Amino acid sequence: MTLDETLEDLNDLYLFARVVEAGGFAAAERDTGIPKSRLSRRIAALEKQLGVRLIHRSAHVFNVTDVGQSVYKHARAMTDQAQSAIAAVADSLNEPSGLVRVSSSILTAELYLAGWLGEFMSRYPKVRVSLELSNRFVDLLAERIDVAIRFSSEPLASADIVARPMGMSRMVLVASPRLLEKHSPPATLADLSRLPALGQGTLESVRPWLFKAPDGGVVLHRPEPRLVIENIVALREAAIHGAGVIQLPWDACQSAIQRGELRVVLEQYRSIDTGVYCLYPSRIGMPAAARTLVDFLEERFRSIF
Repeated sequence: MTLDETLEDLNDLYLFARVVEAGGFAAAERDTGIPKSRLSRRIAALEKQLGVRLIHRSAHVFNVTDVGQSVYKHARAMTDQAQSAIAAVADSLNEPSGLVRVSSSILTAELYLAGWLGEFMSRYPKVRVSLELSNRFVDLLAERIDVAIRFSSEPLASADIVARPMGMSRMVLVASPRLLEKHSPPATLADLSRLPALGQGTLESVRPWLFKAPDGGVVLHRPEPRLVIENIVALREAAIHGAGVIQLPWDACQSAIQRGELRVVLEQYRSIDTGVYCLYPSRIGMPAAARTLVDFLEERFRSIF
């Protein structure tokens, strides 16, 4: 097949995907209601047009070839896109409704989502939302989550998950005045090693601190924390009481800074902002309610970041 040629019948790709997923022609016949003799002829026609063997088959053996596996991935993606297009048209004709399962961290819910979701549900009264709070990265597909909001210093890439950027959250390095009286304020990043530190995450995986150096480069500092907590609100309270230095989102500690309970340190080394992402499954046509919620949340996040 030359580059300027196209398949005569894209339905053959769809039928090929159904046969592969069923594990054979007889099983595909039961799933689709299409006679296996016709399925076999269509796959043979596809193989002839492509000029490759997609399936090794005999009376007792059904194996997909390596190139067949590659073609299947594209056929599956094509089918998913077609289903998404059909779902999009159907959803556009109806008011968003139904249940949307949302996952976020506790802090994100407290600072943003709780109020925004109330506004969203008032606007779309037929939508129900289940907000599940967790500081871990949930498996959207396994846990049947429609939409997840996550903050990450690195892009979130996955073959099965879309990570839609929503904005950038400001980060700051902070410590309590009592800690800075006991230990003189750091003048350079190297001075951080002589101050007690707090860590976000677990003992096995502590989040590094990222800074922009005066020359424009990126500096990574790995704290050796005295106390490790996953929850940012708990970290803020520990920092207020002098337990250590910590890098936190500005929105989480702004009030404490204004009250004088925390101070920003090493301002010449600006903390690198954290990306805000909306995650949702890429292989499932999004219902109108979930898609409308994602658009709504992006609008809200863009208004503050």
